[in-house]
Amino acid sequence: MNKTLASIALALALVPAAHAAATIDTGTPTGGAVGGLAFDGSDWIAAKVTFDQATVIGGVSGFVLGGTDGDTFDISLYADGAKPGWQLFTTTATFGADGWNGASNLGWTVAAGTYWVEFEVNGDDTLGSSMFGGPVVMPTGVASALPTFTTPDWGFSYDTSAQSIGVQVSTVPWPASATTLLAGLALLAGLAAARRRA
Repeated sequence: MNKTLASIALALALVPAAHAAATIDTGTPTGGAVGGLAFDGSDWIAAKVTFDQATVIGGVSGFVLGGTDGDTFDISLYADGAKPGWQLFTTTATFGADGWNGASNLGWTVAAGTYWVEFEVNGDDTLGSSMFGGPVVMPTGVASALPTFTTPDWGFSYDTSAQSIGVQVSTVPWPASATTLLAGLALLAGLAAARRRA
């Protein structure tokens, strides 16, 4: 049994670790609240992102100004189209302070391809509803612009690629995460086999 456990431990030690890394980072916007894109119950904002390989999305953040600590908003992932297509995943995020706000530990598995990361205020979300908060915006002017779509108050979506928002997406490449999963399953199988022999 000790030999079995030692072999499994050695195999696990050789498996490359699957660490999250910021694979998409537009940089911090240089613009301020004035001239930023409105972000509230009637204004959603989406940025187009592309992954070269199957990927597990670990976290998504957007650069947001004007919320109140504890306000909530949604972050969703949509299939590609001329604008966001079918919704694939969604989660609720909590605003903390002006700057980068988002959600982590998502585990959204996607194939290689192009998608839309969308920031929305839906249903019970509270971002922008506080009487003490000012207008909530996502400022523009980033070093690595992504194609961006938004919906202004009158309901028509339009392309604002030249005014890209701040977006960060951290991912774990699928091959690394799959290898780690297989190694974990091998460990469990080895432990079960060792128990049966004991």
